[in-house]
Amino acid sequence: MADRSLLRAARVLTPDEDIHPGNVLIEDGVIVAVAAHVPAPPDAEVIEISDLTLVAGFVDVHVHGGGGFSLATHDPAEIASYARWAVSRGVTSFLATVCAANLEEALAFLRTGAQVGDGSRDGATLLGLNLEGPFVSQDRRGALPESWVMPPDPRSFDGLLQAANGQLRVITLAPETPRAGQVLKAALAKRVTVALGHTNASYDTARQAFEAGASHLTHAFNAMRPFHHRDPGPVGAAISSRDVTVEVIADGVHLHPATVQMLITACGAERIALVTDAVPPAGLSTGAFRVGDQEAQLQGDRVLLPDGTIAGSAATMDQVVRNVVKWGVAPLPLAARMASTVPAAVAGCADRKGRVAPGYDADIVALDEQLQVAMTWVRGRIVYSRDDRPAS
Repeated sequence: MADRSLLRAARVLTPDEDIHPGNVLIEDGVIVAVAAHVPAPPDAEVIEISDLTLVAGFVDVHVHGGGGFSLATHDPAEIASYARWAVSRGVTSFLATVCAANLEEALAFLRTGAQVGDGSRDGATLLGLNLEGPFVSQDRRGALPESWVMPPDPRSFDGLLQAANGQLRVITLAPETPRAGQVLKAALAKRVTVALGHTNASYDTARQAFEAGASHLTHAFNAMRPFHHRDPGPVGAAISSRDVTVEVIADGVHLHPATVQMLITACGAERIALVTDAVPPAGLSTGAFRVGDQEAQLQGDRVLLPDGTIAGSAATMDQVVRNVVKWGVAPLPLAARMASTVPAAVAGCADRKGRVAPGYDADIVALDEQLQVAMTWVRGRIVYSRDDRPAS
């Protein structure tokens, strides 16, 4: 017998449509119908949530951890623990983002991530791995450990690729570094998305890399050559390259709200991927973690190294969605698209994630009027409920 449930909500954002009231019928973990009114099959569990808005589950393609858990770890159970925590913030799938103190440690972290599979049954789905470095610019490494950065080397890249065991989805590369083109070509041959970031590339160099197949920009404006009206740099190259997606950390720390609005206006919401770049203390009131041989501390709304360098984000995906709506830079339908549909495409799963639509995985988040997460479904199962609402 099929496992069916019918969600009756105040509003459903597909994100192509805004349906209110909206019904979503789920069968065996997959969405089979979305409409203003859907008849309830006799064997379906009906969940009345007439005060909530349903959106596609958030897909965080650049995240290092949260809730006290690290995704660059030697312990697969820690990744599973993060996955169980993340659903409370509306994340239904993610890429575990890895940087390390050195190449040997990175290989170990990648092997750990590759062991996890798609994650725990009661948490968010691990879609694969995101490698931030090591083939980036020392001058623009930001909080990345100095010992992690190395010149592009196809043999080292092959070792990283092997450690990831087919799970590497994204790698950040500085295109101006020697032999970066060789690594870019090797990554594309393995269907790994190449992102430009931690780079001092000029506009022309970055544009050439995008024309050669790079298709993503890691945390726009941060840890890269700044935009200048006579030297637009990587951000200018990304804006003018129509097939390139752009990461935006809308935490109010990494980017001014006006900068977020400028990027959305310049690129269009269909090219903006909201990300957290969150680190283990994200979502907590206090915390610290190691970055190479230094300790980064959570200080208010930011995570800092001892010298004041920003070391990732303390934000969560529901926070960045609330921010872009609160700041007035995007309405909820566009914010939901940037938090789910676009990053699902970056992760290579746009055919099954990032939409509330028939044929897609039933990864759904219910938001209240304040855009706080009330419930989360992953592949049709309720994995988070804030209060006493019914659970499958």
